[in-house]
Amino acid sequence: MGQSRIKIIFNNQRENNITSELLIKSVWVSTSLAFILTLPPLGIFLTVFQNGASLAVAAITGFGLHFVLLAFSGRISSIMSAIVNHGDVGQ
Repeated sequence: MGQSRIKIIFNNQRENNITSELLIKSVWVSTSLAFILTLPPLGIFLTVFQNGASLAVAAITGFGLHFVLLAFSGRISSIMSAIVNHGDVGQ
């Protein structure tokens, strides 16, 4: 049985366009988006569960909020990108 070798060619042009400033901004935006998508649903889940509701009700409430936020993640990401890029306007 012979193994066929496949040569993978990567596009290097994109690598040249990545600056440290762009990388730092993307890390801030993705980290903020991760916090926005996870912490509020987790807080709602824990609050509902600790206030005496069943685990199923708390899970449905938490996951419901998570998926609603996930539906708006594109808009939230655009807003976060605009906030991070706001400092570039005067420069």
